[in-house]
Amino acid sequence: MKNWNRLYHLLSVAIGIFVLCALPKAALAQDRDVIIDVSAEVTSSIELITLQSMELAAEEAENNIINIDPTSSPNAGKMVALGNPNSEIRVSYLQTRELASAENSETLTFNYLVSGNQEEDQNTSELLDLENRDFSFNQDGEFYLWIGGSVDISTASPGNYQGEFTLEIEYI
Repeated sequence: MKNWNRLYHLLSVAIGIFVLCALPKAALAQDRDVIIDVSAEVTSSIELITLQSMELAAEEAENNIINIDPTSSPNAGKMVALGNPNSEIRVSYLQTRELASAENSETLTFNYLVSGNQEEDQNTSELLDLENRDFSFNQDGEFYLWIGGSVDISTASPGNYQGEFTLEIEYI
């Protein structure tokens, strides 16, 4: 972060010197204030790494519904987002997605739940609301996420089902 502040300061000084050198001498001789606003937005990327895939097992179903609690289940998926230390971020995701059968044209509707924490501690992770949520990276630039949810398998044929999970993390 110090490098970005230094770059911003150097950029401000360089633009200020350029503008002062470019002003006509007559303008400098007059009694006027020259105000220059300089702003820079530095966009840095956020890396998202999957540490563990979510595991759904039919034998864990109760009343034909598999539930994976992202705050406690060992079957929850786990990811870490890496970015600028202590930076504020907004996390959002699509709650409902279709899982498609690898063997036929059947689909299942999966309802995702996500929890997050600055520490790598699932049990103290905070469940995200459906709305965008504001968090921040820890001092090492990490934010941990656990992915769970529920799916009704009462009409599902045996086999493998695959789907996508869409998660968006942005600096604020």
